Amino acid sequence: MKILKYFVLFSLVIGNAFPQSLPDLEKNYYSLEKNLEKEKAVLDSLKVKLNEKANQIDYEKSKKDPDKDKIVELMSASITISNKYDAQQKKVTQLQTKIESVKKELDKRYTSIIDSLQTLQSSGEFKGDKEKLNSDILSYTETKLAIAPKISLLSFDPAKLLKIDPLKTKDSLEKAIYMEYLQNALTEINRHLTNINQQHSEINQMLLLEKKTEKFLKETEFQSGMRTQSSTRSGTNLDASPQVTDENVFTGVRDVDNATKITEQFQGYTLLLNQLNLSASGEFLISDKLEWRSVPERLSLKEYKNLLEELRKKFQEYKLVLGNKINTSNP
Repeated sequence: MKILKYFVLFSLVIGNAFPQSLPDLEKNYYSLEKNLEKEKAVLDSLKVKLNEKANQIDYEKSKKDPDKDKIVELMSASITISNKYDAQQKKVTQLQTKIESVKKELDKRYTSIIDSLQTLQSSGEFKGDKEKLNSDILSYTETKLAIAPKISLLSFDPAKLLKIDPLKTKDSLEKAIYMEYLQNALTEINRHLTNINQQHSEINQMLLLEKKTEKFLKETEFQSGMRTQSSTRSGTNLDASPQVTDENVFTGVRDVDNATKITEQFQGYTLLLNQLNLSASGEFLISDKLEWRSVPERLSLKEYKNLLEELRKKFQEYKLVLGNKINTSNP
């Protein structure tokens, strides 16, 4: 009973700590995403027009007797479109920045809610619907995973990274440039490792909850393999076994939109791994064969977990090499 009172009090404190309600914040997020999709379509359209004008200009210039007036006219139109494109790109960038800001806020909210629900779950004093509690934790964890920040590819060249050796240069400026390049790469690798460890932990939690739910169903004499048809969170129905028709979505993830977004995360991490493997024949690393893996039509959280573990291992190898280069190069 004390735990339940604590949870209610905790929920009230969390509610007061955040001025905007979670449903409003989620609504804002999805609204911004739809708006971004629309603005990106406008940007793509302008890009097509800009390329068309560039091709027309090149075509006119390639003629034996170019029409200078027409070229000037085309260039003038091209500049107008280019200005519109730049303005539209700025609008898209601003929306992306807003979305990332809202994502960070949502991540804080979901983390707070998950922590409180897990405290309630592990208390041993909870006498309510354990299946519903597990389902809620799984639902929030799913959504938290789905709104994770967009995965960016490496800004450094892994092959160049392996070849750099500050000790081999006598030029102090060149050595300083090498050291800065290595340090920036190490910072980026640490950032990726932090994100990978966080997502790995969340997926582990989801897999654990799935096992607990299955165990609970067996203990309460439900038919083996039967899954909960629906659960309600904040007035939103989450289908436990949705009729998924889209390709490349996760099995075991109950919300179709979340499944699609998690698939995008999987694809991003796959590209990262491919980027690292592309240069994995370097002498400093264990030789790996280049593997351009495609995303399976049906994915599972177990597959995502395995990918993260493989990627984490690869980043840790690069981190070891980088750390050695930096430490041995410092006086």
